[in-house]
Amino acid sequence: MIRRLLTALACLAALGFAAPALAKSAHDSEFRQIRSGEPLLLRADRAYVLLSIDIDLFKFSANIMHVPDEAEIAAYRAARTAAHAKAGSKAGPLESFAFDYKGRPNFFALQPGKAIVAAGKINTVLAELSPGGYIVYGLSMGVHLHECFCLGTVGFTAGAGKVTDLGTLLTANAWQPSTIPELKDETDLGRSAAMDFGLFAAALPPAGADAPLPAGLTPAQVSPATFRAVGIFVELNTLLINRLAAMPGVLGYREGRVIDGKTWGRNTAYGGGDNMSNHHPLRERSWTTFSRNDWAKRE
Repeated sequence: MIRRLLTALACLAALGFAAPALAKSAHDSEFRQIRSGEPLLLRADRAYVLLSIDIDLFKFSANIMHVPDEAEIAAYRAARTAAHAKAGSKAGPLESFAFDYKGRPNFFALQPGKAIVAAGKINTVLAELSPGGYIVYGLSMGVHLHECFCLGTVGFTAGAGKVTDLGTLLTANAWQPSTIPELKDETDLGRSAAMDFGLFAAALPPAGADAPLPAGLTPAQVSPATFRAVGIFVELNTLLINRLAAMPGVLGYREGRVIDGKTWGRNTAYGGGDNMSNHHPLRERSWTTFSRNDWAKRE
């Protein structure tokens, strides 16, 4: 199945769905992963996120998106409209038009292949990025978005000068049973989750007390992320759509709706607006939908 999925991604690239090249200096100024052996110096003007990734199934990267402000959204829309007009009739719909955006990047991949600590099947990554609000956006193979959490996920704030621990990313094949407790409601979905492309389930429980920390980082310097529920949004350029597993007290689901676990009300934060789905540079994937009836089985 993994070989098939990698082949599919290669085919998409051959058909013109290659990710646009970002200016390296611009990307690096916004985000970089700290590598093993690198001196750890926490800057007061930068934020840091820590994530443990279970690589037992596959070395999925976790995608996060910095939530843009209104000025960034306006700049992106203007650039997209201009590029779309220049491309002419071959461009297709404006909403799914992909182009090489030269503005501030805000879509990043926490890659287990660049782990700062590796222990057994757990690779721990530490990234330096701009302070602000972020969305746990989906899973990727490398840096290319493979599966978005369009049907429900969480957001968090990364504070300046602080290390925010996102917990542990767990994944499993959605079409098969899983022994991972956090994924019991997101797996064993049967053949409908393994048709042209297999769907993957993902959960983000807190890191265990015995989770290894990078050298030079003490428990006193690390704070667990304060998550908030993020409602359903549209992402046209992903191979698959799914949702992040429920989080007690934070994220829940009821008949396919996202429920804010803190208030037990329907969550609308960031839901379906341009501030979510229309402002990141990696918009280069086709969209595979999942049957509404199949989602209902998980309620």
